[in-house]
Amino acid sequence: MDFNKIKELDAKNYLTVFNRLNVCFVRGEGNKLYDSTGKEYVDFMGGVAVNCLGYNHPGLVAAISGQAARLIHISNIFYNEPQAVLCEKLVENTIFDRVMLVNSGAEANEAAIKLARKYFFNKGEKRSTILCAENSFHGRTLATVTATGQSKYSAPYAPLPGGFKHAPYNDFEALKAAMTDDVGALMLECIQGESGVVPAVYDYLVNAYALCKSRGALMILDEVQTGTGRTGKMFCFEHFGIQPDIVTLAKGLGAGFPIGAVLARGEAAAAFKPGDHGSTFGGNPLACAAANVVMDELLNTDLLTRIERNGRYLNARLSKLKKHNFVADVRGTGLLQALALSDKLKNAEVAGKMLHRGFVINACGNNTLRFAPPYTITKDEIDALADSLADLFANTNI
Repeated sequence: MDFNKIKELDAKNYLTVFNRLNVCFVRGEGNKLYDSTGKEYVDFMGGVAVNCLGYNHPGLVAAISGQAARLIHISNIFYNEPQAVLCEKLVENTIFDRVMLVNSGAEANEAAIKLARKYFFNKGEKRSTILCAENSFHGRTLATVTATGQSKYSAPYAPLPGGFKHAPYNDFEALKAAMTDDVGALMLECIQGESGVVPAVYDYLVNAYALCKSRGALMILDEVQTGTGRTGKMFCFEHFGIQPDIVTLAKGLGAGFPIGAVLARGEAAAAFKPGDHGSTFGGNPLACAAANVVMDELLNTDLLTRIERNGRYLNARLSKLKKHNFVADVRGTGLLQALALSDKLKNAEVAGKMLHRGFVINACGNNTLRFAPPYTITKDEIDALADSLADLFANTNI
């Protein structure tokens, strides 16, 4: 179909919730995307930290194709083998005792909130408040947008659900003051991705974990963006040596196929009873077939080592750009990196120019460029990106 016709249909029919860029991608191969004109792009956005195995990965394609030919969906009233296999991998290779599968990160966070509240309901304790961080992002549903600590996402949808409050991120004293007796769970990101890839300070997250333990509160970590290998470990919290009660996953878990998960340990894992929660599509055979490939790659190859190594390399190459006065900071862990710009240069402008040069990068919160490429990204591709940014910045008159 002609690109202009595609845009015409989109403008006519789709709710206006996206500001789309003027490109239509039609296929991918490896770490590259190709648009409707045949132009090639190196992908450093990964569908916003989703397409972790790149494009046309042979194992992923075979698993999805094979499962689609056998069975795509059944109700969770029945057992299905790919789901059982995936849950075994998620439990046996982590600290968690139970898992529930859903379709997205927002759904995983909804389930985590419900699980925490059900835990205290079972105990007969009135501790329904979920304490979250300012500038966080947890999803677009009414509950998760309320948990999100950014009023620009939630204010238009008032009245919002009750039982949520916020404290400044990376400020332990403020967090401690906010941990009142009604707080049943603390919900944090190890790295605040949407607000500009802002990592938790080590002492802040470790002390927050200890605070939860001392107050009898549950710790929920939203690893929708950082989980399943993105930071060079299966979970980002492993960098901190802590053991949260509940963790949420999505994005990279299905390598492009929609799937999310909430994992729980200890008493929290036993809070739900039959009928307390559910999902029509969550954990269907096709989604689980995709996720099983991702887990196998993480568990049975050197992929995590390569993520850690190439993440350090990407950070080092980006850090060389700090010589420009409009580059404020370079930060991140593994293959989730960010280049923060000063007000002198807008991130969307840079992302647009880099798209024209054949690189897909993401402009996110606080005037930041976010880099979340496939885990299969190569050093040569990182060099090409960094060289192109260096050339662009050298010819930027500010």
